[in-house]
Amino acid sequence: MSEPITETQRTYDAISTTYARANSTIDPKLLEDIALLTTRLPAGGMVADVGCGPGREVRLLRERGLRVVGFDLSLGQLRTGGLPGVAQADMRHLPLRSGAVDAIWCQAALLHIPRQAVPTVLGEFARAIRLGGQLYLNLTEGDGEGWEIASNYGSNRRRWFTFHRLPDLTALLVTAGFKVHHASQTRSSRTWLALHAHRVNTNQ
Repeated sequence: MSEPITETQRTYDAISTTYARANSTIDPKLLEDIALLTTRLPAGGMVADVGCGPGREVRLLRERGLRVVGFDLSLGQLRTGGLPGVAQADMRHLPLRSGAVDAIWCQAALLHIPRQAVPTVLGEFARAIRLGGQLYLNLTEGDGEGWEIASNYGSNRRRWFTFHRLPDLTALLVTAGFKVHHASQTRSSRTWLALHAHRVNTNQ
């Protein structure tokens, strides 16, 4: 694993309890995005929550009748959440068969992947999602990449952040085999981009 990803993983291990408590509140926009995803999935559809952390959205998606498996590189986050049906995994190498899932949900996780590795991750998402399946991404808008101290979680440890602009990210998704059908922007302490896309046949 590259150094930024390894150090970010260790930071999330260290702040897992504080992180879970700080992110227990459910934002209405999050519920809107879950509802939008759900309308495009079959009943009981299979979803992979990649970068699931302690599992807040694993629970929310399961409450809507979806079958959900959660993946996160931070074992500390998974243990703090204590949910069944989750596993430690690197999003660059998902332990899923090709076309195994109806959707991937990726909330505030791709933003920790160094820019040069983002095409690899999106390609892996495309491999794992069936043709016509759905992808949800939420990440930070902006330019550049680098370290930030996790001071908002009472820690002096570092996390790696990669910022994206909608046109460039859309182009990367198209190259990977996706078509974006909905995008939105929200502002809090950061500016966030939320994208809904679906897997298309690139051979046509």
